Amino acid sequence: MITIVNRNDRDTQNDAGEKLSRSDYRKQQRAQKEAFEKRDRERMRAEQRYAKTHAEVNQQTDQVSQELSERKRQRLGRRLNWAIFLAKFRYYRGLSRSVFCRILTL
Repeated sequence: MITIVNRNDRDTQNDAGEKLSRSDYRKQQRAQKEAFEKRDRERMRAEQRYAKTHAEVNQQTDQVSQELSERKRQRLGRRLNWAIFLAKFRYYRGLSRSVFCRILTL
């Protein structure tokens, strides 16, 4: 035999399996909501404490990544300057395309 359970019947029962009145059900829902909010506040506090204690590590990591990005930018700038120089040189000196491409890949 198949038993069909109404969703509202499951939600409105206490731990003993008895049906709850509307006011008792609202009290239970309020208590669950307050418990969730309390856990959420604790979680937020823990995250803030963690962020404060690990702020130095994050700052050091940021400095290292900024230094690396600065180096990459400088290297890219040098290569771009060389490419522009060689393009102008090729134009003025009449270098062949194959020679120009070999120089760029160095």
